[in-house]
Amino acid sequence: MLTSKENFLLAAVEHKKPEWVPNEMSDVIMYGGAFESFENGPAGGGLDGFGVTWHATESAGGQPVPGGKPVLDDIEKWEDVVKFPNLDEYDWEGSLAMQSAIMGADRDQRVVEYGMWNGQFLRLTHLMGFENALCAMLEEPEACDALFTAITDYKIKLVERVAKHFKPDIITSYDDIATERGLFMSPGTYRSLIKPHHKRLNDAIRANGIVPFIHTCGKCEEIIPDYVEIGTAAWTSAQPMNDIEGILKKYGSQIAVVGGYDTNGRPGLEDATNEEIDADVKRCMETYGSYGSYVFMGFRLMSGAGPESFMEGILPINAAVEKYKHIK
Repeated sequence: MLTSKENFLLAAVEHKKPEWVPNEMSDVIMYGGAFESFENGPAGGGLDGFGVTWHATESAGGQPVPGGKPVLDDIEKWEDVVKFPNLDEYDWEGSLAMQSAIMGADRDQRVVEYGMWNGQFLRLTHLMGFENALCAMLEEPEACDALFTAITDYKIKLVERVAKHFKPDIITSYDDIATERGLFMSPGTYRSLIKPHHKRLNDAIRANGIVPFIHTCGKCEEIIPDYVEIGTAAWTSAQPMNDIEGILKKYGSQIAVVGGYDTNGRPGLEDATNEEIDADVKRCMETYGSYGSYVFMGFRLMSGAGPESFMEGILPINAAVEKYKHIK
């Protein structure tokens, strides 16, 4: 019998039908992400390594989000204004020990995934605010491209340090370029201005012997072929406003889909009932579970911040997964 790690990699990386539907929330050790203070500021809010202020807000479940006065108000002056974190000042070994104690370290049984939040587009919005960032992409694409290049250079240095210290199986790059209705920009703008930088980062991840995933919330189905083209092994966290089943049918041999749970609807809320949670997990397993290249992922937006609150939200979801993961 396969281990949970072997079963997960069979679906997510090899794009073959696993023995049972893998579960991102139980089969994976999740490092990085919220633990990266140089990217997200300290716990509870504060300055990140770019000089952006993060505030813990109730609407984000206590998770800090960027806010305050924009760091950058003129994209053409980014070289004079934008500073990057000094990654050599970060306590990598101390962070690894801390995260291992919290998230676990059973590498033989579970996949090791490192989450790199705040991708190229998101970092631009953090520096400028959403409206100014989108206007800059329209009005000054060359300056945006130059900043995206610098952000990608920095991310590649981050990949090298993650590879050395954390030795993950997977690195997931987070770049939320879509809303629940569609992309923030036209597909053409994505392809000309962001896609080359996503590809270069994917290439660097693979060059370090690690598998690249991309996280994009919202309705982004128009660019799944682009994610395939740039060598993305899996798209996460797929929400059901996309045609997930159609994507699995058409592209499942080339890219895995991680997600499916209705995080935007009733099942994703803190007060979701066990019946609502159970029904949506069953829907995912019955609708998507017969395909190879599918990995379940589900979570709820909880009012508290931190791993404990997060785990409280997913425990009933994971219990339902155990009931239905063998549905074919």
